[in-house]
Amino acid sequence: MDFENIVNHAPLHIKKEFIYRTHVKGSLILHPDEQNNFLYILTTGKAEVYRQSYAGTMFSLYIYQSYSCFGEIEIFNENIKTLGVIAKQTCETIAIHKDKVYEWMKIDFNFNFYIVKQLASKLILSSDIAAKLSLLTVSDRVLLSIHNHYKMGDLHNLTKQMLSSEVCAPIRSLNRSIAQCISEGLIDYKNKKFHINSVTELEKHVESFSLS
Repeated sequence: MDFENIVNHAPLHIKKEFIYRTHVKGSLILHPDEQNNFLYILTTGKAEVYRQSYAGTMFSLYIYQSYSCFGEIEIFNENIKTLGVIAKQTCETIAIHKDKVYEWMKIDFNFNFYIVKQLASKLILSSDIAAKLSLLTVSDRVLLSIHNHYKMGDLHNLTKQMLSSEVCAPIRSLNRSIAQCISEGLIDYKNKKFHINSVTELEKHVESFSLS
């Protein structure tokens, strides 16, 4: 049974606890680093999940399509904080308090099985992302960070000091990587500001080592 059918056939006393919400394009469905006590089911639209670095940059991780869910990890471990989830289109969600999620899991094997599969999938995904990041060169991490700042609309605020923290590289190593990226024609650095020469070419390069 697919997840849409599982949701549509939820026990009536569980359905009565569903909280229906609409999220306009560009709004945050979940704010990063918050305590979360709800499972969210995306019923329509498309949403994107981010991981925020300690320097404040939001790295896009993956896309949620309709009838997928998020928030399931936090409701099983109160020490885990949320990742940011933003509506890429107008989205509709169902929020269910964790107590009702536990109750639903007890009485519906299909729902229980789906949640367990989701937890396993997120564990594998997190491991894959960590492995991919560890294999990126400093230059790749520089381009990934610049691309993310461009998507967030704050590239004009990016400094070398911020970039050094985000890519975990000392300034000397960072300068060599920036020079390499400039020589490849992907970016430029003038008057202490980063510029993208061709967004299309940069996106092609970033997609070659996509984390999602």
